[in-house]
Amino acid sequence: MTETDVLIVGGGLAGLSAARGLRGKKKYLLVEKEARIGGLASSVSRNGFTFDYSGHLLHLHWKETGDLILRLLKNNHFKLKRNAWIHLAGVEVPYPFQANLYGLPEKIKSECVSGFLAAYNNSHKPYALGHTQKSPEVFSRWTRRVFGEGISKYFMLPYNAKLWQYPLDRLTADWCAPFVPMPEPREVLEAAYARKKRAMGYNPVFYYPERDGIQALPDALAAGLKDIHTGCQLESLDIKNKTAFIRRLGAVKYKSLINTMPLKYFAGLIKSPPDGLRKLSARLRHNSVHVLNLGVKGTSSKKHWTYFPEREFLFYRAGIATNFSRNLAPKGRDSLYIETATDGGKLDHAAAEKNIFRGLVKGGIIKRESDIVEKLWLDIPCAYVIYDADRNKALPAILSLLKARGIRSIGRYGAWKYSFMEESVKEGLETARELLIAG
Repeated sequence: MTETDVLIVGGGLAGLSAARGLRGKKKYLLVEKEARIGGLASSVSRNGFTFDYSGHLLHLHWKETGDLILRLLKNNHFKLKRNAWIHLAGVEVPYPFQANLYGLPEKIKSECVSGFLAAYNNSHKPYALGHTQKSPEVFSRWTRRVFGEGISKYFMLPYNAKLWQYPLDRLTADWCAPFVPMPEPREVLEAAYARKKRAMGYNPVFYYPERDGIQALPDALAAGLKDIHTGCQLESLDIKNKTAFIRRLGAVKYKSLINTMPLKYFAGLIKSPPDGLRKLSARLRHNSVHVLNLGVKGTSSKKHWTYFPEREFLFYRAGIATNFSRNLAPKGRDSLYIETATDGGKLDHAAAEKNIFRGLVKGGIIKRESDIVEKLWLDIPCAYVIYDADRNKALPAILSLLKARGIRSIGRYGAWKYSFMEESVKEGLETARELLIAG
């Protein structure tokens, strides 16, 4: 039987960062079910194209992790100013929608501005998320209270319905900060009538590797690390005896365990689970995202991505990855990523392609379907975790039950939250420190 101080489940950014924090200080063993490290922050090469699992960009907000990431990438990174748009009513306006209303048809703009001002005047604390209430505020109510009827009608409600694939009168709004920009009235008015473009939000500037796609980041984190085992999937877990059963490795005895795989499915692998754990984990929900990566004949667009809230478009976002780095495609070609969400179910790729191709032409992303020279579907079965009343009740109880048994569940999916890459790195390092302090 293999023995280790810390067993790390998952070789994504959180797991690799935890291993990096433990390196040389405590014995660890990291297992990753795929043949390569990186999790969803990985890249696939195909006929000269490099495709990521969707648009994975580095938003750096903390000095320690930001410095570490850039130091690990060395000179292999670009710093980019976001160039994102919304396609609506046959026109395009810059993101964020609520702070860039200038280019909209006058009727729509008037509805959005008047609705926003009415909402702002009617609410004493328009941007509060309702945390003092007995139950969190649902998104459909929150967006109308904060942004008014117009902005909600034309963008917030249709876009989030396409993204989350979950009823917006049940989706809670506690995921919104810091992901939904919240301009003041002066900023909304200036952007609507004086055409002052507002680059708001948590990602107005971001970083991306110059070479090798986002795979460059997990590869850099893993450099110099030992005891990483790929192709080794957690099959079951005996938490009473602190023993994991790993494909290809057999039984692994541990003192502490760090989980980064989706919490809902991790809990399902536990033998003889604590009372209530099965019922609690059954209350966790998620959507699925299906990413159609395309290689196309060169495009002249400089946009990074465009949001498509209207129902006539199957996809909710279309991005041009080669505007992050030209090295993602052969010369004279571009790399696109097109994102479509489902409620956790599968997507008929063949049927979806026909709809998507028509939408890309109509939306101005490509000129004609014959411009497509390469395609690759990358499905993300567990993509965005659903924020609802069930999650808010179940999640703290699940994490508490696990921690009491020496298990820390971290990262976007281990902690079951809406997050970004730097935060996963930060949590991995912090969890390693906790274990070192605990001895």
